[in-house]
Amino acid sequence: MVAPHPHPQTAQAPLTMDEEEEDSDTEEAWLQLRPVEPSPSQCCGGGCSPCVFDLYHRDLARWEAARASRDRSLLNGEKSQCYQTGLMSQYVESWRPGDTAFWRGPFGGFFYKPNQHGELLMLAAGTGLAPMVPILQSITDNAEDETFVTLVCCFKTFEGVYLKTFLQEKARFWNVRTFFVLSQENSAEQLPWSYQEKTRFGRLGQELVEELLSHCRRKPFALVCGSAEFTKDMARCLLGAGLAQDSYFLF
Repeated sequence: MVAPHPHPQTAQAPLTMDEEEEDSDTEEAWLQLRPVEPSPSQCCGGGCSPCVFDLYHRDLARWEAARASRDRSLLNGEKSQCYQTGLMSQYVESWRPGDTAFWRGPFGGFFYKPNQHGELLMLAAGTGLAPMVPILQSITDNAEDETFVTLVCCFKTFEGVYLKTFLQEKARFWNVRTFFVLSQENSAEQLPWSYQEKTRFGRLGQELVEELLSHCRRKPFALVCGSAEFTKDMARCLLGAGLAQDSYFLF
């Protein structure tokens, strides 16, 4: 009998120059997608949950799993945080790769001058925080500006509060106070300790607006920004609390 010939081993062909270049480009692309570790200064130290480092480790684990399986679809984040009923959110959700968007604004007729007002009472709901940020930054950047600031941030949940680190940093200034009103939470026990004493639950209404005005350290000028309904309600509350119509500005 003739012994069967063994099957020859299939030698792996060396990568062509184009394949090596493609593999190198793919590797470089994956490295560009790797999450960037936050610096220690980006953590406010207030016990936030999730912390910026929690989010980093979550995204890093997702990236490592996607890289191992070469499946970029795994890099997709959690469900969109957009407001599902918001016109802007619906517009953003409709975008596809290659779409072009044109922007205008933001617009507003409020021009801030240092020391123009004794105290600014800022009432912001959700993304209404946006116009308050540059004003607050301007005050804290100017050592000669002695304007007091009471910033009231209204959100549905603590997790949904924007710019936590920025707000924590500003609250350390001698002339800045921050408060939070959460409409869909009802217990301070789950909040970081640094937020517990300055957080209220429910909606910002007449009683709390009057309390805030009574605790202002100087004659206040109020700034209001939020949804149309929020802005209308706050204007009513401010007038009801005795603030003159020329003592507040509605964005």
